[in-house]
Formats: sequence, C-alpha cells, structure tokens
Amino acid sequence: MALDDTDKKRWHPRGGQFNKFVKKRIPITGWLPNYNSEKFLNDAIAGVTVGLTVMPQGLAYATLAGLEPQYGLYSAFMGAMVYIVFGSCKDITIGPTALMALMTHEYVQGRNADFAILLAFLCGCLQILMAFLRLGSVLVDFISIPVTVGFTSATSVIIVVSQLKGLLGLRISSQGFLDTLTKVLQNIHRVNWWDTGMSLSCITILLLFRVM
Repeated sequence: MALDDTDKKRWHPRGGQFNKFVKKRIPITGWLPNYNSEKFLNDAIAGVTVGLTVMPQGLAYATLAGLEPQYGLYSAFMGAMVYIVFGSCKDITIGPTALMALMTHEYVQGRNADFAILLAFLCGCLQILMAFLRLGSVLVDFISIPVTVGFTSATSVIIVVSQLKGLLGLRISSQGFLDTLTKVLQNIHRVNWWDTGMSLSCITILLLFRVM
C-alpha cells in the first residue's frame, strides 16, 4: 500500500536522521559514493610516499617498544585499514608513535608479544567506550597546554637516552632512563666509532633534508 503525503512527511525526517547518524558513525558511507579515479591516483601517490617513511619508522618503534621488528609493521597498517572505515579526518597519519612505543615497553619488557597485543586490544576497547560516552572534548579541557608540552618534552629526553647505546654502538643491557644513562657513561670507553660515525652521518643528512 502506497504511503500518503502525511505518512511521507512523518517518515522522511526519521530516515534523514538515520542516514545522518550512519554517516557520522561510519564516515566511509559518506565519501565513498563520491570517490573517483582522480582521488584514487592522489591517494596512491600519497600512500606510496607515506609507506616508504612508515616502514623504517615502524621497525624502529617496534625495537623501541622491546618487540620484534615485524610488530612495528603490523601496527603501521592495521590501524590505517580500520581508520578507512571509521575515520572522520582525512588529513591524519595513523600508526605507531615514539610515545606509544615507549609506554608499551614499560608493560611488555620481560614478556612476550602477546602482552603487547592484549594491551592494544584493551586500549581500543577503552577508546570505543570513551567515544560512545563522548569524553574526548571533556578530557581535553582538563589537560592544559603546559602539561602536554612537559609530558612530550620528557618523553623526547627519555627516547634520546634510550637510543644512546645503539647510537654509540654499545652492546649493553639496561632498563629504564637512569639505568641506561649510567651504563652508557660507565661504558663510554667502549664506543664503536664506526657505528657512531654512521649514526651521526644519518642524523646530519636528516637535518639537512629538513632545512632544504
């Protein structure tokens, strides 16, 4: 039986609200119908460019987290695949970060990779819960900029110290900031100058590329 004008007016707003809700929660339903070959070509170029950067970066972050290198690659592309469907911002990079790797290392050191996988799963569940409760904007209001800057700066110092033994070619085992710094200073006479030269050369090249 066909709907009369009254029924159409009654059901149309509900249908519009449902479509709006779906597009908000699953953004791919909004932009995929308008996707074309030109956008695909641009995305392909961007994907190759970012991928060449993410691969060595993911390997390095896995090492920083105390995991085998392949887990850095897993974390680099799995998050991006999920974000394609549920992501709402196109100008963002999804993948492992130095801060994430450092915090993961604190929980998985001395354990196998299963604990890192469980940690990632629990973090995802917590983020989904926060999204449903709309706590994102609320929590941001309670975190001031000085706290964020201080936290990021401290993390940078910890990461630099944790990489000193690799930069200097020292084969030592250490746990934590103070332990690493102490053992590096105690073994400074055992520096491998070839490794140090290679490390400094790479740092110099990266800084030059940044200036260019």
